[in-house]
Amino acid sequence: MKLKKIIFRMLPLDVFIKLRKYYRLILKKAYGPLSENEFKNILINNLGIKKGSVLFIHSSVDSLNVQFDACRLLEILLELVGEEGTLLFPAWHFTYRAEDYLRRQLVFDVKRSPSALGLLSEVARRHPQAVRSIHPINSIVAIGRYAEEITAEHGNSIYPCDETSPYYKMMSYGGLIIGIGVNTNFLSFVHCPEDVMKGRFPLKTRMDDVFDAKVRDLQGNVRVIKTLVAHPRIKSNDIKAFMHKYVNSSVCEDFTIKGNRFFRADSRALFEVITDLAKENKTIYS
Repeated sequence: MKLKKIIFRMLPLDVFIKLRKYYRLILKKAYGPLSENEFKNILINNLGIKKGSVLFIHSSVDSLNVQFDACRLLEILLELVGEEGTLLFPAWHFTYRAEDYLRRQLVFDVKRSPSALGLLSEVARRHPQAVRSIHPINSIVAIGRYAEEITAEHGNSIYPCDETSPYYKMMSYGGLIIGIGVNTNFLSFVHCPEDVMKGRFPLKTRMDDVFDAKVRDLQGNVRVIKTLVAHPRIKSNDIKAFMHKYVNSSVCEDFTIKGNRFFRADSRALFEVITDLAKENKTIYS
């Protein structure tokens, strides 16, 4: 067992979080911030970003040690993929359990509800060319050539991450999933094979209840979107350990450069690997 996991189990959560914060501050001082050119080299040479790339991006600007802010980070990503590329960001608007949110009968405003998933996601949401999917608990923001096509049907199914979702649709465009300032424990794509397999997945990952969620669309109309939510039993998982044990680094890889965490994953190849492993009863939950 790694030292980090041992410490996590021994210490109270608030103490562990404080220690982790101090540790990251020490790393930032030890390495110094990445310059814009250094960061671009990582995006191109390590993450494989190029003109026309379709990227699904998980991020934590606070965990990065760079010489520029989130606005410039978004600009860099848009410059690298160009007009032919597309950027996707998870942008759901709450961080607690979905059923608790839905039972409050709140209204998700596609145009105005801020993203709760980090500063870069929120900066992307406010971009003048941003398109946001209407799904009430797993909304995705997209910018670029295929933004409309990838987000258009998200909300048509009670399964948030199935064939109607941006997770699945981006595979048709050679989608690459990347982490900037985070590791694969933030990789939400793992739920796409689960929702596509549905009852064939070896573990029940969704509750039986179908919730009616209120959504205010771009025209200002309040609509009801039906959705399932994650089952409480799947709260415990270790995505990073699963990837390290079962998934080839050519498909999905975590790495660290100057104290900054990154990951990259080929969406199509990863979908196939996770699906095949699930048939052998190997999942992120086991």
